[in-house]
Parts: sequence; structure tokens; C-alpha cells
Amino acid sequence: ASAALLSGCTKSNIVSPDSGKIEGDGQPDTEVNKDISIDWEEVRSDLEEQYLEPYGPFADYVMDLNVAYDDASGVLTVLLPVTRKTTSDVAVVYAQDVLGTIGESVSTQNFYYTAPEENEDGYTTNYGSFFNEHDVKVQVFPYDKEGDESAYLVNDTIKAGDVRAVEPVQ
Repeated sequence: ASAALLSGCTKSNIVSPDSGKIEGDGQPDTEVNKDISIDWEEVRSDLEEQYLEPYGPFADYVMDLNVAYDDASGVLTVLLPVTRKTTSDVAVVYAQDVLGTIGESVSTQNFYYTAPEENEDGYTTNYGSFFNEHDVKVQVFPYDKEGDESAYLVNDTIKAGDVRAVEPVQ
């Protein structure tokens, strides 16, 4: 009786549909979907994991961080409050590294976007293909000076498609 019961469960409609016809062309869908929305909370979590750890590469400077994407304008805003001992040179390297990490995180979520290319100096001008289609505003400032743009170390907007280094405030 057990054998009869089990033998009745071996028919699969997935492999052999009842109609005997396979729907579609039988090939897997390998198209990359550009319209997969990015989970910016996950990107922020990736950034926190990378930069807010006590022994991260910029641990002496990082106070907090945030990313916000505006669907209407297509602009990504990256806010990077730092300690007062942060210099403009460190702020630029930190901002570029963060942009590269964002590009990596975005490409992991949506394969339409390619990951950034890292060289021996880190992510210096290529932050990933997400930035080929989206503007990014990067602001690095002392943690107690948010909103006081005269105190910002970096307040730079990189237009979509520009492949260049982050520039400090002059």
C-alpha cells in the first residue's frame, strides 16, 4: 500500500505539464531588470557596517552617516558628519571611499548596475555605474556644524556620468 501511495506522488507538472506543451520558449529569463528599486536602508546598513565599526579605516574621523535618495529628482544625498580633527584631504578620501561602497551595495541589489573599480588608492573616480545615471550630492562636515555650509569640508555635487574625484570646499 505504501509503494502504491508513494508512486502516485512522482508525477510533476513542472517538468511535464498535463497539456504536454511547454509554455514559452522553455528558456530561463536572463534579462536584467533595471526597474528593481534599491533598498536605501540596506545601503545605509552596509555603510554602517563598513564605517561605524570601532576599527574601521576611518574610525578616528567618522561620527555618523546617512544616505537619502530622492525619487523625484534622481539625486542621492550623502551626509557624512566627522570629528573636528578631520582635514579636507581625509574628508575627500573618506567621501570617495563611501561612494565606492554605495556603488558596490547598489550593484549587489540590482545587477543592472556594475560595481565600482577599485585601484591601489581605493575608489578614486569610478564609483560604479549607478552614478552614470544619477547625480550625487556629498557633504562632509564637522558633526556639530550641519547646515553651516561655511564649515563644510566637502560640499560637492557630481553630475550623472561625471567620472571625477570628490572636490573639497575651497
